[in-house]
Amino acid sequence: MDFKAIVNDAPTFITKQFIYRKHKKGSLIIYPHEQNDYLYILTVGVAEVYRQSYEGTMLSLYIYDSYSCFGEIEIFNENMKTLSVIAKQNCETIAVHKTNVYEWMKMDFNFNLYIIKQLASKLILSSDTSAKLSLLTVKDRILLSIYNHYKIGELHNLTKQILSSEICAPIRSLNRSIAQCIDEGIIHYKNKKFSIHSIEKIEQCLEHFR
Repeated sequence: MDFKAIVNDAPTFITKQFIYRKHKKGSLIIYPHEQNDYLYILTVGVAEVYRQSYEGTMLSLYIYDSYSCFGEIEIFNENMKTLSVIAKQNCETIAVHKTNVYEWMKMDFNFNLYIIKQLASKLILSSDTSAKLSLLTVKDRILLSIYNHYKIGELHNLTKQILSSEICAPIRSLNRSIAQCIDEGIIHYKNKKFSIHSIEKIEQCLEHFR
């Protein structure tokens, strides 16, 4: 059973507690670093999850399409704080308080199974991402960071200092790898600004990671 069917078949006393919201393109659906007591069901549009670094840089983590959900991790772990969730299109969501989520899980095996699969999927993705990152060279980490900043339209704000912090590499190693990327015709660095010379080349370099 797909998630839309599960939501449509939710018990009546649960649906009566649904909170329906609309979000304009570019607006925050969930603000970062907050306590969250709600499961959010995205019914219309596309939303994207971002993590913010200490320097204020934002990196994309997940993209959600209609009839997917987010916020489930925080409602099962009160120590977890929220990440930024931004509407990439005009979106509509249903917010379900965690007490109603728990009751819904008790009553509906399909909903219960869906939530467990979601948690397992995010755990695997997080572990897989961490493992892959640990195997990347400094050059690969540089290209991944530059590419992520490019995708969210923030490449113009990326500095060597921010990049060094994000990829956990000293400036000396950073400069050597940046020079290599420039020599290979992948990126440019001029007037303390990064730009991508060849999207095709950078995507080829990151094909094993993306």
